[in-house]
Amino acid sequence: MPQPVFRVLLIEDNPGDVELVKAALAEEGDAAFQVFCAEALLPGLDRLARGDIDLVLLDLSLPDSHGLEGLNAVRTHAPSIPVVLLTGWDSESLALRAMQSGAQDYLVKGKLQGPALARILQHAIVRQRIQAESSSAEPHLEQAKVVGFLGAKGGVGSTTIACHIALELKRRTEGRVLLMDLDMAGNAIGFLMNVDAPYGIMEASDDILHLDEDRWKKLVAPAEGLDVMQSGGPASREEKQPKAERVRLVLNFVRSLYQWIVVDLGRLSPFSVRLVQEVSRLYLVSTCDILGLAEAKSAVSVLFEAGFDRDCLALTLNQVPSSSFTQSQLEKLLGAPIHAMLPECRRDFEGSFLDGKRLGESRKFKKHMAQLAARIAGGEVEQGTQAPKPRFPFLSGALRSASTGT
Repeated sequence: MPQPVFRVLLIEDNPGDVELVKAALAEEGDAAFQVFCAEALLPGLDRLARGDIDLVLLDLSLPDSHGLEGLNAVRTHAPSIPVVLLTGWDSESLALRAMQSGAQDYLVKGKLQGPALARILQHAIVRQRIQAESSSAEPHLEQAKVVGFLGAKGGVGSTTIACHIALELKRRTEGRVLLMDLDMAGNAIGFLMNVDAPYGIMEASDDILHLDEDRWKKLVAPAEGLDVMQSGGPASREEKQPKAERVRLVLNFVRSLYQWIVVDLGRLSPFSVRLVQEVSRLYLVSTCDILGLAEAKSAVSVLFEAGFDRDCLALTLNQVPSSSFTQSQLEKLLGAPIHAMLPECRRDFEGSFLDGKRLGESRKFKKHMAQLAARIAGGEVEQGTQAPKPRFPFLSGALRSASTGT
């Protein structure tokens, strides 16, 4: 029978203690331990956000946390992962408070022995799994569905669609909706929603150790019944961009606060690719010109190569003209099903913008947004919102041949 392998994240800033733990676990022969190390709590949380950890072995005295602060942060952002505390303080009262706060065990440095340490960690993992199974039948707070919008290239309207879908989900479900801008190249959602708050995703990710519901309420801005989290705008460039792992922690934290989270991921990038795994449904938005379709085809390939679930991807074609190329041919060309086709409404939006209506008042476009929101929410599609299947004769012969396989 193969030897079980347990992946342990050791968050410890003392190199000597790190080596002692590694040596103690290496002595155990019944199970293998793969130890990952972090010298402080924040990098430890970043590693946790990447997944594949069975247990956290946490020092209570770190450069960026002290006492039970670290335990509370780990339990907040990774509640399903068992935590065993490692400390130089032999205090029964602290050990009791730690267990009441969710720690699986409390170990004192200097008293660690290989077989005993390995056994304690294995028992902690088993206890956590038993607790998870026993609580699975109990009622839980509903977790938000995260809907992501990703542009195959710039200028395809993914931000406008994200804003309208968030508003339609609010209107249709009357639940709490968060509209989050994770396009670090600008602050388009803030502009479209007429929001100019002093905080954004950078502040939320920087404050991840102390993030709670009260702090979150101070970071978001209300707009038309939604909560809006801004990207931070052009100031959030290269050196000021938040880490994708930190943003994933923020997303995991706010899932229990909302019914729907609508995320604008901007254009395809290494940053957005690391975040798409957090969404329940990803809408890849493109236009129907040759360049747009080529970029969409490339984006589909990148997402699938990165391991994104094919069943969670929904292609959305925007600014669709009337033409003579079938939807099935386009789907064969792009390698993914087309979920929605949205009409050309740029003139309507330009007219609305001149009237001071930033989101636009195109009746035709809003009807399609209502239809798409109904499908996202799992409700009935409103009458009169079905779009005719467009055709595309303007595509080159080479593209047409590629789509038909001839």
